[in-house]
Amino acid sequence: MKESELLQQVQDALTVTETEDGAMTVVQLSEALDISAEKVRIRLRKLMEEGVIELVRVRRKKMNGVVSPVVAYASVKKLEGN
Repeated sequence: MKESELLQQVQDALTVTETEDGAMTVVQLSEALDISAEKVRIRLRKLMEEGVIELVRVRRKKMNGVVSPVVAYASVKKLEGN
């Protein structure tokens, strides 16, 4: 798969995410796209440089039931629409 196709997949996943806050963590993207977390991070950096996505902090419930802030990524277009 070409680099541009992988970038588009990451961007698409962030645009259509159905999470409550419209953001996804690296782990969520990795699982959704079936690629390694490292590859997701590389693509996220490129999309951030292009201004397509941005880093956000969201609150998520962890396995132990505690809600805490985590780093996630969201589409800039989706954020502007809110």
